Amino acid sequence: MRELKSGLFFFGLSLLALWESLRAGLGTLTEPGSGFLSFCAGVALTAFSVVLIGRGWQMRDSLKAPSRRVLLAIFSLFVFSLVLEILGFFVATFFLIAILLQIGEARRWWIQVGMSALMTFLVYLVFGILLHVHFPQGFLRI
Repeated sequence: MRELKSGLFFFGLSLLALWESLRAGLGTLTEPGSGFLSFCAGVALTAFSVVLIGRGWQMRDSLKAPSRRVLLAIFSLFVFSLVLEILGFFVATFFLIAILLQIGEARRWWIQVGMSALMTFLVYLVFGILLHVHFPQGFLRI
């Protein structure tokens, strides 16, 4: 249903872009006018929105409730946002990644701990070291 609504929105937006492009003047291929590029973008947006409308129309009848895994992942992200300041970045992120990995597919505990530690370190490396983002320290001060 969401794809159908999005497709209809973008279809209307593409019609507006096409209309304004025609008003601005297209010109020719050798000497394009000021509306030529926006007209091409409007045509592409029209094509993509028609595909989106078609997919939304097909999926309209087969709506299902979200799976248990999706709900658990959303709940774990919510809990992560609550405990991030208390536990700190490293501890909270480690547990979040471990839970998300467990939700996805059950693995041996040592593989899961290793993957969680590695992913937490990589996130810290990219955001903390390279991009200089300050993370909450939590009660452990790490």
